[in-house]
Amino acid sequence: MLRFMRANTGSWIIKIILGLIVVVFVFLGMGSMGSKNRDHVAMVNDMPITLDEYRQSYQNTIEEMRRRFGGNLSEELLQMLQVKKQAMDRLIEERLISFEADRLDFDVSDKELQESLASIDAFQKNGVFDINVYLMVLSRNRLTPEAFESMQRENIRRSKVMDLVMNSVKVSDAEAREWYIQNNSEVSINYVKFDQERYQIPMNDDAVSQYYEKNREKYKSEPQLTVEYLRYAFDDYRDQAEITSESIELYYEENRDKFMTPEQVEASHILIKVEADADDDAVEAARMEAHEIYEMALSGAEFEDLAREFSQGPTKDKGGYLGTFSRNDMVKPFADKAFSMQPQEIGEPVRTQFGWHVIKVISRIDEAVKSVDEAAPEIRETLVDEEVRDIAYNAASHAFDAVIEGDTLEQAALITGTTLENVGPFTMKGPEWEFPDPSTFARSAFELSLNEIGDIKEIGSAYYIIKPIDRIEPSVLPLENVLDRVQKDLAAQLSREAAESAAREFFAHISDHMNQSQGTTALEKIEPDTIKSAAQERGFELHDTPFFKKDGVIEGLGREPALAEAAFRLSDVKRLPDDIIKGNGGYYVIFLKERKTPSLDMIKENISSARKTIQGYKQSEMYASWMEKLKKESIIEIEPGLIDG
Repeated sequence: MLRFMRANTGSWIIKIILGLIVVVFVFLGMGSMGSKNRDHVAMVNDMPITLDEYRQSYQNTIEEMRRRFGGNLSEELLQMLQVKKQAMDRLIEERLISFEADRLDFDVSDKELQESLASIDAFQKNGVFDINVYLMVLSRNRLTPEAFESMQRENIRRSKVMDLVMNSVKVSDAEAREWYIQNNSEVSINYVKFDQERYQIPMNDDAVSQYYEKNREKYKSEPQLTVEYLRYAFDDYRDQAEITSESIELYYEENRDKFMTPEQVEASHILIKVEADADDDAVEAARMEAHEIYEMALSGAEFEDLAREFSQGPTKDKGGYLGTFSRNDMVKPFADKAFSMQPQEIGEPVRTQFGWHVIKVISRIDEAVKSVDEAAPEIRETLVDEEVRDIAYNAASHAFDAVIEGDTLEQAALITGTTLENVGPFTMKGPEWEFPDPSTFARSAFELSLNEIGDIKEIGSAYYIIKPIDRIEPSVLPLENVLDRVQKDLAAQLSREAAESAAREFFAHISDHMNQSQGTTALEKIEPDTIKSAAQERGFELHDTPFFKKDGVIEGLGREPALAEAAFRLSDVKRLPDDIIKGNGGYYVIFLKERKTPSLDMIKENISSARKTIQGYKQSEMYASWMEKLKKESIIEIEPGLIDG
């Protein structure tokens, strides 16, 4: 199973299988079943974790990250997320949960297994488990029912352990109420902002030189690498892809929705706008105007001319033409009306959230479904794309196996029929020639130590195995080479210091003024007018905000966590903080304007969802604590250097 999954990482069917065997905390490793008898990379209570298992867990973790982050996933983010450590942790935790299932003597009955298999969408036809589909899916993935059902039994055993642990977490009404109030209270504030961009401080050559000498380490050249690499481009294997009629039929059955064209309508409309919160008189006036236009259209006036003259919608200049759309493309009242009409029919006005619409249906297109034969060319192309990825990965995996077993990259290249290539030196921007994604290539290379052979990386439309063979270390650049950067950095520092100084002087002035005039408790009673006058004297403006939540966006300021946290510590008794606040956009002096807490009705309405949210947090904490205890009670040994970096 591990060999199969590794060879087919990225294919549509393996994503289905991965989805099937996931348990509560997405333990994607397969355990020891079906693994090769080879050197281990870790031991958990004398139970080995093999290299194959670790590599598969790593690839599965990457695939999960892709689903989670989509196009935002980068090598930099993968490093930050410690994917290597996550992959190993999942295998270790999987082992420990299995040990707990053994200790608790948990078993899985045939009935439980049957119910589990019957609930899996990939094995269903028309919503019902189908034995032929089941066998076809397994056969397509070179799995026997015995092997798959053995894995499924183990997953069910682990889920029973997880249920036992998680179901012990309880949340009281009082706890949920307090959490909801804390997270749904709102405040509004007055503030004066001291933006560093306001301050332009003059610099001389001596100041620039001194700043450069003090911060020389900031102005180094970029490190550079030269690497050897093996490249397995997907398109190089296109002639090896073999797509059977059975696999085309299976894909068709699993993806019927892709080959269906829903019923569609081609239409034009005339819109008379009405605000959603308009009173009854405004709604009726708009309806009467729309009805008059409807009567003119019935009397023979050209619909397109009426639209250009009267419509208040964005399609006015196009004679109201909307084009062709399906039912789900439009708001429900509009769609219900349009799809109830016949071609060339003009319908009585219908109201939506936008106003009153007069609709003319031009034509209708019935729902259509491509047959498997009609869809076959498209499916074949999709499956070929997936197959060549799989073949390329299998070749790269074969090369990586050879390296692990002691061969050089050059020997691995010969074994797999590719060429060992060399590129460099290059910086973190990557090689400047013939690389579709040079920055990703560079990040993958720079995360490796000199002469370390990296894991298989998917970059662009190829898999790579990279080995750094030479590194040029950074060196401090002469001042004349980085003069613009030094001047810019010094200017930013001087502006930042000036903004902070102005904010502190302003805050001190308010504090001193209030203390001298009203005593030591005056800060608790300070009013906005005091801040406003002091701000205007210095050429600043007192702003205010609408209500915002502690973790929300502040209108006009964006996300300012430090400011929001300080604001929520204020009260009617203490409306001014103890100090200025450093935010993302500068320095702030703030003053509590008003605090608003949820009503009793809102608390009552949302307490159930609040309880579920808290329960999720507490379950995560419970799991982490429980797993830490299991780890402390176990003997866990990991191959040195395996998950470092």
